[in-house]
Amino acid sequence: MKNKTSLTVIQMNDTHAYFNLHQELFWQGNQAEIIERELDPFKGNLDTIVGETATALNRYTMLESTMDNFLLQSLLEVSGAQLAFSNGWRYGAPVIPGPVTLNDLYNIIPMNPLIGTVEITGEELMNMLEENLEKTFAADPYEQMGGYIKRILGLTVYLKIENPVGQRIQEVFVGNEPLERTRIYQTAFVTEQGIPKKYGRQRRELEIHAVEAMKEYLEKHKPLHAELRGTYTVI
Repeated sequence: MKNKTSLTVIQMNDTHAYFNLHQELFWQGNQAEIIERELDPFKGNLDTIVGETATALNRYTMLESTMDNFLLQSLLEVSGAQLAFSNGWRYGAPVIPGPVTLNDLYNIIPMNPLIGTVEITGEELMNMLEENLEKTFAADPYEQMGGYIKRILGLTVYLKIENPVGQRIQEVFVGNEPLERTRIYQTAFVTEQGIPKKYGRQRRELEIHAVEAMKEYLEKHKPLHAELRGTYTVI
């Protein structure tokens, strides 16, 4: 392939390949034609305006993001749960203040999963968050995985990123109340990346998908506000 450069990192004993991005790498043969043909039946529907946002929606921030706050606000409203979780995904084209299309919603969560609910204890929440913080901020880069930090709504977490495994979280509040380790919290989520199966009980799926929940939220909140809330505070 053109413009291919190999680099050996001696300390890690791994080989990496670097590519200069240019048009030839994006499309080969009739790929563009195939994609356009498959998308064509949906274009009119995807361009439908489903709401308006006053907040610029994006996923460019590590600790929380306006795009995920919108998603989680929608989860809380349709589920009636106390807390909401999703994964720290990095994809999704930004949405500037103004009209929001159906295509924008699918860019936020293209797999459009069913919304799930689960009962989870404060102890499990602490363990799950510490596990996620290690995957995000591990000193060994080969232990890092999963994108940005796990997205949450309903909790406020005070943490020290530089602390060792299992000791990063200093304090957690649910609303204005300290997290109780033995208490059970009603929680909404999307995908196992939001809340893995090993955590919680009474796990079930609601009869509503994420995109539909966001559409309903936009219908009720005109315009949408989904500002950063300081969910995670580094101390």
